[in-house]
Amino acid sequence: MVWVLETGVLLVVAVVLRRLLHLGHRSAPKGAAPNNRNSYISPLCSPLASDIEAHTAILGVVLNDIIEEQNSGHASIARETLALFDGEWSRLVKLVENLQGLSLRYLPAVQYPIDARNLDARSFRSQPLSEFIRRNGDLSQFVFRSRLRFQLQMRLLGRATALLDESFEELRHDAEQSPRLFDWALSQIDLHFHDLDRLTKETLLGFNEELGCLPDAALGDLVTELATLTTGQDVSRPLASTARR
Repeated sequence: MVWVLETGVLLVVAVVLRRLLHLGHRSAPKGAAPNNRNSYISPLCSPLASDIEAHTAILGVVLNDIIEEQNSGHASIARETLALFDGEWSRLVKLVENLQGLSLRYLPAVQYPIDARNLDARSFRSQPLSEFIRRNGDLSQFVFRSRLRFQLQMRLLGRATALLDESFEELRHDAEQSPRLFDWALSQIDLHFHDLDRLTKETLLGFNEELGCLPDAALGDLVTELATLTTGQDVSRPLASTARR
């Protein structure tokens, strides 16, 4: 038990030293782009951001309609409208998951130090996701290499998205099968929608950060894949296809 305690103390000291010495923010190599490089390439994200915003807005409107119909005593209409919400939810989840996959696929091409965004469990409202982030959100703090830390964060976002989607499907099933649970399930779906919006924004911000760390040579193929992504097609393919970058 003593060695376990000593190991824990050493890990904490390592994290503190890394923050004090800014080891997680190494200087860019000679010839690296300046920090404001994102301002130059951020328009690449504009169609994607607009697509995500549209899906999110539709989800918000449909969810408000469900709540209003339920509060007005139109339970059958509320349940029918939930099917529309489910379809739009699935489209947004697929878009976010494809973006996470695209980010991981192009990560080997990154040439400059890349910042990873830490997830705060307090910013999530659904019980499954807040507990998941609380247990796993700080793991990357023990990783010194910026690219690996970013990879861990993006994979964490992917696992969180899958977990949230699975929990939503269970709530939707409960709401459809038991009218008595509809009000409770609807309140939980509202929290899940908030968390999906949060995961979507974190994924988009992380991807935008990655764009600023990619060499110009890698942007040509990426633009094509982004265009495919915004048309709603599946862009997943083996990671080995970009290992040569």
